[in-house]
Amino acid sequence: MRKPDFIIGDNYMHRWWLIPRNKYFNVYLHKIMHDDDDRALHDHPWWSVSFLLKGKLLEVHKNGSRIPKRFLPLVRSAKFAHMLKILNGPAWTLFITGPVIRSWGFHCPKGWVNWADFVDDRDKGKVGKGCGE
Repeated sequence: MRKPDFIIGDNYMHRWWLIPRNKYFNVYLHKIMHDDDDRALHDHPWWSVSFLLKGKLLEVHKNGSRIPKRFLPLVRSAKFAHMLKILNGPAWTLFITGPVIRSWGFHCPKGWVNWADFVDDRDKGKVGKGCGE
């Protein structure tokens, strides 16, 4: 297998682009190495559909949690706030996105925080200021 096209955070996720990146939709293969930052749920800049291919995940959201079933689609709106926890990993997913329709960020106790204000200023994939705790 070729090297990832992008590594997010401190080896948090490896991403391969399965089609040329474009403004309409994208298809990624993700190898999720460890849990999301647990300080706050996050959302995305686009709608998305993901398929768990291998491993086991727990998706935590504001109304509870769910364990994705292998090969069954999980459809999310851009504003759907969630975080992923590895139950048996690493976890591999096929991740399809729509076009960018908004900025994305984190759902903190005092309100929504833009991703650029949450993560580390020096490395956008690393933990930073967070919710201001």
